[in-house]
Amino acid sequence: MFSRFLAYSLFLFLGFSANGQGDFRVIFNSGNNYQRTEKGFFEVKNGSLLKPENALEVMPNGKVILMDNAGRLIQLELEGRYDLSTLDLTQLSSPSKLIYEEWENFYTPRRKTADWLAVESLQSQSDFIDLHLNFPSSTEIYGRFIELSWTDIGDKYQLRFWNEYDRIFQTLDVGANAYTIDILSQSLAFKDAFGIEVLAKNSGRSTGVYFLDKLSPPDKELLTQLLRVFPDNGGLIIELTKAIILENHGLYADASTAYQRLVSQFGTELTPFYQQYLDRFGY
Repeated sequence: MFSRFLAYSLFLFLGFSANGQGDFRVIFNSGNNYQRTEKGFFEVKNGSLLKPENALEVMPNGKVILMDNAGRLIQLELEGRYDLSTLDLTQLSSPSKLIYEEWENFYTPRRKTADWLAVESLQSQSDFIDLHLNFPSSTEIYGRFIELSWTDIGDKYQLRFWNEYDRIFQTLDVGANAYTIDILSQSLAFKDAFGIEVLAKNSGRSTGVYFLDKLSPPDKELLTQLLRVFPDNGGLIIELTKAIILENHGLYADASTAYQRLVSQFGTELTPFYQQYLDRFGY
């Protein structure tokens, strides 16, 4: 049960055979940790696939969360060497096909940055290439709040909201390179879609207009039912799983928002994960 998994810390049991244990996927890595193979030592990265015959070296202040091929999760944060072939998984949470499929989809080698850059202006040189929002293109949205951020070019910024008729219906002067959009605010609650643009007021530079299209009620309900498997405030790994589900579904503004909030909630060990999200889009 997920409730049991989330209510207590994850435990590691050593000294017992895992009976045919398959590979482990590294779904989260913090610090400089290493896998030891017959060919030598290799640094562990998010998404690394570890063979059960290898060993894992967790360094001081390191943390690694592994997923086995049944979707069970193991958190290792005590310094030392762990023999992956002798991990006892029987006392962990029940297997989860959902967790396994979502994380495997997230880390599949077929993910290519070029496939994600749907906006032509982000693929070629542009006067505005260094002023962009923190998601790659117009996108559907699921949640109520969207955390916008953009490159700070040392200017003053104006946030512009566009309607479907290419007309600006609201402008806001903002004092920083970030802003939280409330989808249920008075000006947006009854709009199914709207455009957003950040204008640098002194230089006249622009991000261009990104359209946010609210998910249809049936699609929103389907995603709500999927996420309802996980309890609210489920801890680092469950909240991170929710974030990757949003990204897997192409909800890039929601995913970016989730990653930023993970950094705020759990601290700087999540910062590299958010940066990897930005790197996937060439930011």
